[in-house]
Amino acid sequence: MSSNTTVKTAYQTAYIVQLVDSSDLSADQRAAAELRFRMALEFALGGPEYVLPSLQAYMLAQALNEPSEDDEADDSTDTATDDEDGGTQQMITLWEKAESDAIQAALKPLGKQMAEARFEIVPVKT
Repeated sequence: MSSNTTVKTAYQTAYIVQLVDSSDLSADQRAAAELRFRMALEFALGGPEYVLPSLQAYMLAQALNEPSEDDEADDSTDTATDDEDGGTQQMITLWEKAESDAIQAALKPLGKQMAEARFEIVPVKT
């Protein structure tokens, strides 16, 4: 069993899920955790074809949600900005919940404290 799980879809580039900073796990434990993470994340997001677009939207939403120097200088409120921020916050919340649930699904069966462990989603060009 490989320690990296590669997923290919008709809609998106393939991706690999990698469990990082978990040196105390065997290769089989790592592969099983990566598979549980991938399956839970795909389920939460609606399928494998939504993982990379959701991750990209999340990263963009985070970048847009960071206050800029212009925002700090301008205390006025703008309705269009408020609507955009609402959608931005929804995307952030959606991804963070999906990722958190996937991490819990992946690591809970191991019964170990793995505070340092994290999952990386790496796009693969095919």
